[in-house]
Amino acid sequence: MKRFSIISLGCHKNLVDSEYICETMINNGYTLEPDSDTAQCVIVNTCSFLTSAVEESLQTIFEIASTGKKVICAGCLVSRYGRELLKELPEVTIFAGPGTYDGLPLAITGHERFLSPEFTGVVKRSFITTGASAYVKISEGCSNHCNYCLIPKIRGELISKPADSVVEECRVLASKGVKEIILIAQDLGSYCRDAGTRNALSPLVEEISSITGIAWIRLMYVHPASLDAYLAETIRGNPKVCNYIDLPIQHISDKVLRAMGRNGGADAVWEALDLLRSASDDIWIRSTIMVGHPGEDEDAFNELERFIAKGHIDNLGVFTYSAEPGTASCAMPDPLAEEIKNLRKDRIMMLQQEISKKRLESLIGSKIPVLVEEFHPETELLLKGRSFFQAPDVDGCVMINEGSPEFGSFYDIEIIDALEYDLVGRIA
Repeated sequence: MKRFSIISLGCHKNLVDSEYICETMINNGYTLEPDSDTAQCVIVNTCSFLTSAVEESLQTIFEIASTGKKVICAGCLVSRYGRELLKELPEVTIFAGPGTYDGLPLAITGHERFLSPEFTGVVKRSFITTGASAYVKISEGCSNHCNYCLIPKIRGELISKPADSVVEECRVLASKGVKEIILIAQDLGSYCRDAGTRNALSPLVEEISSITGIAWIRLMYVHPASLDAYLAETIRGNPKVCNYIDLPIQHISDKVLRAMGRNGGADAVWEALDLLRSASDDIWIRSTIMVGHPGEDEDAFNELERFIAKGHIDNLGVFTYSAEPGTASCAMPDPLAEEIKNLRKDRIMMLQQEISKKRLESLIGSKIPVLVEEFHPETELLLKGRSFFQAPDVDGCVMINEGSPEFGSFYDIEIIDALEYDLVGRIA
């Protein structure tokens, strides 16, 4: 089992863990194979946030096991189902829960099959797979306890990484050529509240911005109730901080937000939006909406539609509610039919598509800074990059059809066309 490959499922926080697993294995004499066909074992870093994610994790494990290779199951699936996996998945060689990845090499040689999750800290790594951008996880777990969410059960309560460790990790990444630091957590705004400290994120961001080589700092996942004026001012006033924030509001109906157990309810959403808009009209707000949660009647959904139609959100992801066993929401009465949830999702997405296209069309003729990353996945006749208002994977991109820029570098791109979610441009 000296040659391994890894499959990382789920969110970008899982990707950070996967990179840490790779670094740990390599440092212990194992060889990372980019192609699983040449590997002796495959590590599947699983997600189990939703039932659909559990199904994807299991399907991936079964597909790998059917080839005769050794399979190591890591991550959230181990947290959610525990030792019952030993009986249910005999084809898996090792189960490793979050927080145990340092022990993987020893478990392999010692034939230990189950490593119980340990919610004791946050991984720190220097191994990266994402080129000029790198995700940096500044905390683990969550203490918000939303009614629909399993995160506190499968990742533990909030544990923040010390600021000096975060800054050193960013410094190492910068020395390896990283130009964009993407700070991630379940809720960035709660950083260091487990130690009784508030407003700790802004000073951390300021320290990171002093690192030579870092051009962009991007903030992902800030709960509306944890956004403060200091952070809004940091986004506006620090030239290295992207004028962009991921602010998952989930809904705008106070009735629904209370049923979801969202701290602050609708007041927190409106206060966060006011803080950001008063700081600057140029801050792009990305958010996520959940439709179909128990309590979302027709009036509540109509309120959400009106809110979205007014263009408060620049980039939006929409999800349908999934009743997950073990959550408080799952026990609530009167669940909506899947057909109704999907129809509501489609209605919101159609509204947002029009808003996005108009916003992007307003950029035609302008020149914007773009981090050029790679060939476009659909054709090598186009290059793909991102501007400050486009996070990797979840937002659109800038397609470059003229010029020969170097990957991993910034260029001023003249925008010549706009699609629903993407821009087309050329090197200015």
